Amino acid sequence: MNIFITGSNGFVGSRLMWHFSELGYKVYGIDKRDECLIEKHPETRKGDIREIDDLRNFNNVDIDLIIHCAADKHDWGISRESYFSNNEYGTEILMKYASERNIKKVIYYSTVSVYGHASVPCDENGEIHPDNEYGASKLAGEKVIELWLNENETREAVFLRPTIIYCPHNYANMYNLIDRLHKKSIFMVGDGNHIKSVVSLANLVDMTIFVIPHMKRGLQAFNCIDKPYISLHKLMEIIAENKGFKMPIFSIPLKFALLIGRFFDLIVKIARKDLPINSDRLLKLATSTEYHAEKIRELGYVQNHSIEQEIQKTCNWYLEEK
Repeated sequence: MNIFITGSNGFVGSRLMWHFSELGYKVYGIDKRDECLIEKHPETRKGDIREIDDLRNFNNVDIDLIIHCAADKHDWGISRESYFSNNEYGTEILMKYASERNIKKVIYYSTVSVYGHASVPCDENGEIHPDNEYGASKLAGEKVIELWLNENETREAVFLRPTIIYCPHNYANMYNLIDRLHKKSIFMVGDGNHIKSVVSLANLVDMTIFVIPHMKRGLQAFNCIDKPYISLHKLMEIIAENKGFKMPIFSIPLKFALLIGRFFDLIVKIARKDLPINSDRLLKLATSTEYHAEKIRELGYVQNHSIEQEIQKTCNWYLEEK
């Protein structure tokens, strides 16, 4: 099978490129950036999925499956226009290219953010109601692919909806939490007994590989979450079990934490620089995000990597970087 991966220099896309190569697949990748967070695959070419001619540069190779990872996805410094330009319009151009080449299989990396921040257990039957620009733009990308599916009944698509992804070389939300516990954070927000869904990149890659032989005509959607579904407090305890990390000394109420966060919001606004602490991140940290992923397990997926193992790898990488 020949696989075309968008966003192939990102921490998900680059891992997929190398992993599928090791399994014997022929892979091709496109990314608008030259730099790669880990190791650039030799079959990655620079290009923008919003430019049809950049995609047509791959007309000389056979493609059986598109894995669409390219997206704007950071929670700071990205405008609504940029989110929708990359996540909706980019998907439109990619699906146009798929139609031109008669490519009939697509795996789309979406997000649990299409549901909004779920405070109750939320599976694939949950209400679709994004509450931020990122989630809304990824949902718009899903709608584009649904329209593409409806044009030809022989086409196949899978939406993978991961929650917070963690792994070495990822500087997002989990990195910020690990960083705080390494710096011996004095306080935590709330009691931490709420569920905080996470998924390791290793398990997400396994899920991607697993769904390929299970693809069928039409649409399938799967949440991507590690088990067990753990609380924030338990997650912090797992981090603190690693040498060099400690639990906070005491907790403070959310309302007081948000006052602290607004102070940092002001610094961010003045300095125009992202900081690990702001009111939005503190609110997310103190809010339950409980998503469930039983559907993919009922299909036969077995989780091979424990949260403890993958957190340890991420903590070790963090210390090496320091």
